[in-house]
Amino acid sequence: MCSLILDLSSLIPYGEKSEEDKEAIKKLGEILYETECVTIYLSHSLIKNYRTVLPRELKHRPLLPPFQASFIRLLPELIKIVSRSRGLLRKTKSFGKAKFHVLETSRTQLYNVENLGLNEEDDKEILKLALASASQNDTFLVTTDSDFFEDLNQIELSKRYPKEWQKLKIVKPNDPKLLALLVSCKLEKP
Repeated sequence: MCSLILDLSSLIPYGEKSEEDKEAIKKLGEILYETECVTIYLSHSLIKNYRTVLPRELKHRPLLPPFQASFIRLLPELIKIVSRSRGLLRKTKSFGKAKFHVLETSRTQLYNVENLGLNEEDDKEILKLALASASQNDTFLVTTDSDFFEDLNQIELSKRYPKEWQKLKIVKPNDPKLLALLVSCKLEKP
């Protein structure tokens, strides 16, 4: 079992990305749709961002990968969960084969990611969520955003949060270790 944090850039196989990234996002969407051994961590802020951006970016696009298509249909349910009760946020919910866990804001606020090279608030939120997840589980933060690979001061981050850093991997959608793990989980199921 592993944990995933999916940056918006890792869900949208269109736009100003390399063809390699677009194909990797599509392939990841096909694999995630069939994989049961992954928990996708979310935050209230991230769900709001998904709700705003994903439908706009993916609307009227032919042949969405299965995971992205089902995730767009799932967003209203996730919004209901977030708006209902704080107690619900502590539980993992299964929708189809995927498991989603919405972390409380108080968990992500434990992490200070200022002065680490990320300028966008959305990127900072994703990193906080990834660190909160990595405090419990091995976590993959999946992104095509170059800020995470070029601007993030990984040395300073590893000094600030050494325990979490050991369990956190920041990867592109075509990362061989991530894909091998997801495919092996898919193959293990009868």
